[in-house]
Amino acid sequence: MGLILNDARMLWEAKLRGTSFRKTLTVAHLVLFLHPSEVRLLEKAYRTAYPTSDRDALEGYRWGDYSDRFLRAFLGVDELEILDNSAYEGATLIHDLNQQIPESLHAHFDAVIDAGTLEHVFNFPFALANLMKMVKVGGSIFITTPANNLCGHGFYQFSPELFFRAFTAENGFNLLRVVFLECRFPSVELVPVRRAYSVTDPAALRKRVGLLSNRPVMMMLEAVKTADSPAFAVFPQQSDYVTMWNQAPAPERTGFKVMAKRAFRKLPFFLRNRILGHYYSRMYSFANKNFYRKDKGRDL
Repeated sequence: MGLILNDARMLWEAKLRGTSFRKTLTVAHLVLFLHPSEVRLLEKAYRTAYPTSDRDALEGYRWGDYSDRFLRAFLGVDELEILDNSAYEGATLIHDLNQQIPESLHAHFDAVIDAGTLEHVFNFPFALANLMKMVKVGGSIFITTPANNLCGHGFYQFSPELFFRAFTAENGFNLLRVVFLECRFPSVELVPVRRAYSVTDPAALRKRVGLLSNRPVMMMLEAVKTADSPAFAVFPQQSDYVTMWNQAPAPERTGFKVMAKRAFRKLPFFLRNRILGHYYSRMYSFANKNFYRKDKGRDL
């Protein structure tokens, strides 16, 4: 598990907005995967924010070093706890996220950072609720996890719908952003991310926000805890089904679109399905600007 440049940027931007990282929990001992150009980019950002500093915050950094120094220098972490299921990478808290966390950890941290654990926990709704419980009201949670074309990496790869429905006011959270990172290789840290896209909430569109992609895609998100509400007191429902359940019967329509649909239904079965297949392939792609907005600020 580790942080790539896009994770580091998301955390750094949150810090510049005033997010507190004073007491931070990382899920596993996170390493930092930065290419030479990325190290220079972060160092420049650090010197811009702290022009009186007489040191390079990442001086001596080597590929795959643990992220502790970055977290302390860039984010101002004073107390860093590392949670894992075993002590083999120097965890300070040993706990299986499939199991209930102790009450002493409830509302304990200003920030919780998971950069690659959730997909490896079998009981992931329980694990997600555990992470949510550990954040203080006013604190933040950051998650990066597989979304597409990474089958076999862990137990799961996730849809943005899951997190849009999980981090809601009913569960005590405000979801600030969900971003897709289009990578080049299954080991996503090997080269810089190809492109980044902000993802639209399916509930806002009243339809599924799907993705058919040729490359691996990671998803990262940031959410703020707004209230000490029990997580998943009512289990989330997929938003497009909720829309269908609640909508009134559509009135009878006339006009060109209705005539076109009737003509389409008269086409041969195989031709109709081919046309629909191409339509959905286009709709479930990064070319769909209603679903995905290119985040130029996150590209190298």
